[in-house]
Amino acid sequence: MVIGYYLKAWVKTLGLGHYLQYVVMALVFTMSLWAGGVVSSNYVINIVTYAVIYAVTSMIASLAVTVPISEVLRIKRIGGNGAVSNSDKVSVRLPVILLTVLVIGWLLGYYVKPPIPSGYIDSAIVIELLALILVIGLDMGSSINRRFIAHGSLGVIIAFSAMFGSAVDGLLLSYVLGLPPQESLGISMGMGWYSLVGPLLSVKFGPAIGTLAFLANFLREQLTYITVPLFVMGGFRDVALVSIGGATSMDDTLPIYRLYIGETGGFAAFVSGFVITMVLPILLPYILML
Repeated sequence: MVIGYYLKAWVKTLGLGHYLQYVVMALVFTMSLWAGGVVSSNYVINIVTYAVIYAVTSMIASLAVTVPISEVLRIKRIGGNGAVSNSDKVSVRLPVILLTVLVIGWLLGYYVKPPIPSGYIDSAIVIELLALILVIGLDMGSSINRRFIAHGSLGVIIAFSAMFGSAVDGLLLSYVLGLPPQESLGISMGMGWYSLVGPLLSVKFGPAIGTLAFLANFLREQLTYITVPLFVMGGFRDVALVSIGGATSMDDTLPIYRLYIGETGGFAAFVSGFVITMVLPILLPYILML
């Protein structure tokens, strides 16, 4: 990220951010191929059910923790222009592609069962994860400017309150669903960043938990597109809504926040997502080792 900050022009000229989607596709395919060859079809319904539970409850928990903080800081109502440019319009293409890649990889692994040693798959996922973090770090560093540093306190507060809420949710679900705390925390604290948390948990706990983590956080992102407009149309135009999107508020769901909460809310969403994206690759591995 430091390199990206000091070499902004070089990073932007190369357009490294555009290659991120291809790294993510490779990660998702590798993980799902592994899962398809190992996870029994009997577990699919359980995985989907648990994914929905984690997605919904982690969003609720993040919002529940952040709302009181926004009330205390008197930042509930957000003003500003809510218009978004054409370049900020919500794109559904990449999520659809990733879901398709996930299904294809799983079916290929389940029916074909390529004779690939699991050690090779582990190594491939680790290499792809390192490439993902490198590209993200360079891209994030090139996006930092003085306004971001000077006015980012609101987004920072939302980011940490959202992560705390998701952590509480993970601990509660560990007790309710009977999953080990590390696995449950890893799933709930993915913060919508499915391309990171899915492969990471696959390497640590196996493809079943990795697939569950991927789906739960994929659903969190998709549900953000629906829940934020519904809250606002229902009269709840609160900056705390940024917490629902987690890491995705920096990019994929950012247009939703700018459109429904305004420019100030959109900036808070970007900073919050940025902070989560910066903290999560460091925090998650530590949590998984507890």
